[in-house]
Amino acid sequence: MLKRVYLAPDEFIAITLREILSGHDIKAMIRRFETSWLDGLPKMMKGGWGEVLVDEADAEKAEELINEFLSASDETTC
Repeated sequence: MLKRVYLAPDEFIAITLREILSGHDIKAMIRRFETSWLDGLPKMMKGGWGEVLVDEADAEKAEELINEFLSASDETTC
């Protein structure tokens, strides 16, 4: 069963996180909320562009890796 480990604000972050997880042998997939005919409505209703999903068995490690990446990103932008 897949579990959401991150609600991505945009496609770039979603793809970046998927590739980071892949580099650590964690298979991740992206489920985007956007559809062209709804023109941004899903993003407003769901609070993000899409979600990063992993197998439940990998969820804890995936969340750790995502948090490490995000905290490193915050430090470089400050």
